Amino acid sequence: MLDAFHGDLLRELHKARQDLKDMGITFSLHERSEIWADVSGGGHQGVSYNGITVAKLNLDLDALFGWSGGELFTSAFDIHGHGPSRSFLGNQQLVSNIEATPSVKLYDLWLDQYLLNKKLSIRFGQEGANDEMMTTAYGGLFLNSSFGYPGMPASDLPSGGPNYPLATPFARALYNVSDQVTLVGAVYTDNPAPLGPGDPQVRDRNGTAFVLDDHTLGFGELWYSPSSQSPENLPTTYKIGAWYSSDNFNDQRFDNSGGLLAGPTSTGKPLNHAGDWAIYGIVDQMVWQQPDAKDRGIGVFAQLMGGPSDRNLANFFAEGGMNWFGPFAARPQDALGLAVSYLGISPAARAYSSDLVTFGRAATTYASNETVIEATYQAPVTNWLTLQPDLQYVINPNAGIANNFGKTPESNALMIGMRATIRL
Repeated sequence: MLDAFHGDLLRELHKARQDLKDMGITFSLHERSEIWADVSGGGHQGVSYNGITVAKLNLDLDALFGWSGGELFTSAFDIHGHGPSRSFLGNQQLVSNIEATPSVKLYDLWLDQYLLNKKLSIRFGQEGANDEMMTTAYGGLFLNSSFGYPGMPASDLPSGGPNYPLATPFARALYNVSDQVTLVGAVYTDNPAPLGPGDPQVRDRNGTAFVLDDHTLGFGELWYSPSSQSPENLPTTYKIGAWYSSDNFNDQRFDNSGGLLAGPTSTGKPLNHAGDWAIYGIVDQMVWQQPDAKDRGIGVFAQLMGGPSDRNLANFFAEGGMNWFGPFAARPQDALGLAVSYLGISPAARAYSSDLVTFGRAATTYASNETVIEATYQAPVTNWLTLQPDLQYVINPNAGIANNFGKTPESNALMIGMRATIRL
């Protein structure tokens, strides 16, 4: 009887939602809850809970008010739990892409206008760069944060840059040159949090700081998708892009006197550099499709990113992996994934750590990288529940840099987790 009641309730909810959608109002609500266990290595072993409730509202301004080509979108988060990286590892590439300081936050709030027969899209308001820039279609399956927002800008930009859970004011233009070529340009506020000490996610606890009086972060991307009309051409997308920050960045090794930051005569004031940048390339490629079921097959992805060494903790990032959609005939909606993410620590930062050892201020030097290997399996159980067991092996957690526990992780870490996504 209880199951029948729940079924009737969900049917009524879906009917009401469809009625609103017919009017031009789309609302969604879902909960993602995770349990993670550090079974070996890292800071210490244990179990951690992590979760987020996401509410989204989309208004079709044409259907509602006759505003041709207009769309208004907003989203908000209720972030809860402690998270595996903060609880156990203190690493750079967060184990969970929903891990953040607990709070209720506004995230997206933007207006999008289509022009030129929908060839041009102009969007402005508040958004995270990870919504549209530096993204891989197949990387979205994975739970580690680096497969959604690359580890390099997360490590190098102020407060991690405009990235979940901190969105910033922005403006973006997207132009479809042809069916195969798309150009995208965007400008965001560089530092998403107001200036001050402590956790930037606390400084903008509710996502309403709307920082405008800071430096800018600009993106440019070229997308190319070869025609897939021919049977031999499987879906493929190539992206070439770059970002530039106008902020000021401290040198990783030298101070303003020309000496080593770790040296006995150092002033302790790092040499300053104006601006920072990176270039990157992305590939999403379907390499095999089931002949009798086009939604089943194998897709691969890769991303490479590089920037200057002197002003960055990380100056190189690489990731790649594969998705196997419908690995079992009886489970066509399931997806199996295996991926690797590599965050390269810059030569300047590693030289600084060597200086620290030389002058007796540290016991060990930084590792050359922090690397994550992830295996995941996404399984829709019902039309409202999806389960996703996940395994991650973190090599050189935090690259040997003292973490938020105040100590250096001594060994690689094995993390096992389960995410449950409930859609209402």
